[in-house]
Amino acid sequence: MLGMISADLIKMLRSKSLYVCMFIAAVLGVSMSLLYNYFWEERGQNIALWYAMMDQYNMNTDMLDEALSQIPSQNLLSYINIFLSDGSLWLIGSPFVCAYCAAEYNAGTYKNTVSRGCSRIKLFLSKNIVSFIGIMLIGLVYVIAGCITALPHVSFETDLSAGSIIFMAVIYIMLILSSAALFVMLTTIFRRSGFAVAAAIAAPMLIAGLIRIASMANPDLSEMSSYVLMNTFVEVFTSISNGGGIKELLTAFAYIAVSVFTGGIIFKKSEIR
Repeated sequence: MLGMISADLIKMLRSKSLYVCMFIAAVLGVSMSLLYNYFWEERGQNIALWYAMMDQYNMNTDMLDEALSQIPSQNLLSYINIFLSDGSLWLIGSPFVCAYCAAEYNAGTYKNTVSRGCSRIKLFLSKNIVSFIGIMLIGLVYVIAGCITALPHVSFETDLSAGSIIFMAVIYIMLILSSAALFVMLTTIFRRSGFAVAAAIAAPMLIAGLIRIASMANPDLSEMSSYVLMNTFVEVFTSISNGGGIKELLTAFAYIAVSVFTGGIIFKKSEIR
């Protein structure tokens, strides 16, 4: 198993798509950090005035709170959280994993490996592990590039304890692992990177849209959107701040279990040419 993982790691590190995605992640991280800083420099004072005016007239600030939740506060941990939850990692990671795994079909690598007597289950698990490592590398580049750019403008203060920060990191790691497993499963189903990427990006948006429409009739259904994996990332920081996080962790485990089981069964039963 270790030899298979090592071989897959070598293939991944030789893949041009990894370095293209890492470059895109670095440029995007720097760009987003500069945009956030520009926002606070240009609009920070106005936002304080808006809040003061709304409080004076007893106006509901929920809409303003929701809008500002997509913008990091001027501290480093908030920037890290936004970079991990803004969807960019999903949009960059899914093409990488799908292209990497689909190439194994196109190049006939799967057939050669299976014909040498390698276990399909071990091969499938190896692809999941290496895909997770690839997304982690892309995520690290995105976060580090953005945080280095933000360092001159942010503080290191935070209201979270060290234990909460570690728990938050564990949840994000498990969510990234579940994302990798989902992308590998989709590639196993479609065997084409284009279809797999389209499903990875379009399906969460479609499901979330349907939930929003359904919640108009039944507001209780709105909570279901947090179980859409792409949206679960957004819930982590707020949940941890309120003493939670278990729901997000269990959601990640559920996606891992379903994706690995379903993808493994399909990969084991399918014909490889």
